[in-house]
Parts: sequence; C-alpha cells; structure tokens
Amino acid sequence: MAHRGSMRAVFDELEILKAACCVAGLDGSIDDRERDLVRALAERAGVGAVSLEAMLVQAREEPERFEEHLQFLTANKDDAMKVLFRVAVADGRLGPEERVVLDFFADRVGMEQERFDALLRAAERAVESG
Repeated sequence: MAHRGSMRAVFDELEILKAACCVAGLDGSIDDRERDLVRALAERAGVGAVSLEAMLVQAREEPERFEEHLQFLTANKDDAMKVLFRVAVADGRLGPEERVVLDFFADRVGMEQERFDALLRAAERAVESG
C-alpha cells in the first residue's frame, strides 16, 4: 500500500505541474520567476528539462487546451490551488485570464468560494506589495 500512496503523490504533483504550466502560459509569455517555480515543481514531480520545456511551449502556444491537460484530484485541493496562485502571481501581476483559470480550477476541484476568495485576496496583496 505504501507504494500506491507514493505513486499517488507523484501523480498529484504531475497534475499540479500541468496546471501550473497552463496558468503560467495563459498570457502568452512565461517570465523567469514563473519558469523558476514550474522548474521547482517539475523537479519534485520527476519531470526532466526537455519534457518541462515541451509542456511550457504547449501551455504558451495552446492555452485553450488547458482543460484537457488537467484532471485534478481533490485530495489536496488547497495545496494545489496555493501552488497555482503562486505561479499566477510570480510575474508580479494577476491578469484577468489567470483569474478566470484559477476560478475554473477552484470550481473543478470543489473548492468553497469563501476559501477561493481568501486565496485571491492574498494573491492580490502579494502583487500589490511587490
């Protein structure tokens, strides 16, 4: 059973990485801070540099395909959403496209609106404080 749990954790990290790549690429560019965050997530998930670059290219060039890439598991929805918010604000802004996608993911994983709003306010404060 321990093996199954560790495989589940790797799968969860991979799904979070996919979501993070999509959020990072929504505005058509991926800056150094966003790249650093997704690189760290890729290392945790065991994803190599070439695979990560392919994921980032696809996220940047085909943002409309994000839904088919992401199949969130709800077990760690708060942690997953926190990671996505960190990626979304890594470039120092929180654009309308990113807000829509974050809201979509929150709805998809069954996050309560009150919790989403709290994470959104925290992200907005992070952007304002630079």
